[in-house]
Amino acid sequence: MSEPLLAGWLLALGLFLAGLGGAFLPWLWREPVALQLTAPGLAEFVKFLPQVRYNQVAVQRLFFLLPLFWAMLALALLAENSQLALPRWLRWLLRLVVMPLALAALSPVWTPAVLTAPEFRLQTLLAVGAVVLAVSAPLWRKLPLKPLLGLLLIGGLAALVLPWWHFSLVQPGLAEAYHQPVALGWGWWLTVSGIVLSLTGGLTMFLRRVN
Repeated sequence: MSEPLLAGWLLALGLFLAGLGGAFLPWLWREPVALQLTAPGLAEFVKFLPQVRYNQVAVQRLFFLLPLFWAMLALALLAENSQLALPRWLRWLLRLVVMPLALAALSPVWTPAVLTAPEFRLQTLLAVGAVVLAVSAPLWRKLPLKPLLGLLLIGGLAALVLPWWHFSLVQPGLAEAYHQPVALGWGWWLTVSGIVLSLTGGLTMFLRRVN
């Protein structure tokens, strides 16, 4: 497999893993199911911590959803890009993956009033935008790849740093709520692995002076 093709596969696999980990797998994990939280669950749970409710800790809960937002938008924009030269079946698969990721990015309550409320409006707009981009992806296949990769790299770094930083802010409150020390679990580390794979593939292609 040639280096550009390998980089494209790394990029695609990494985005898939980052989306999977950022949407559906536990970032906080304990043996009882009731003590497991995915990233969307964590983004909701932190709102109820006393330190957050009483403004003792300033937390942007959507930072926990950054890897999910990043993965679903990048997949929608990059899957059909002609310079990646991914096989047709993989392009279709990546576009289909955007659909469940977008659903996971929505508010837990799917009513028009909730989805359009100020608290959840950005999530709704990003989810709808990702689906629209995925459906219309062939229209964007000629977009210059290098600027897209630049945005991918910047977004990937933010998706690594910001959730970890804000988790460190709420970690004492989570430990108090769980009545035991807590740490980021295997869902987070799979997300990190996916982001790193994507950044590796993206940086490789970026340095090859693609257009």
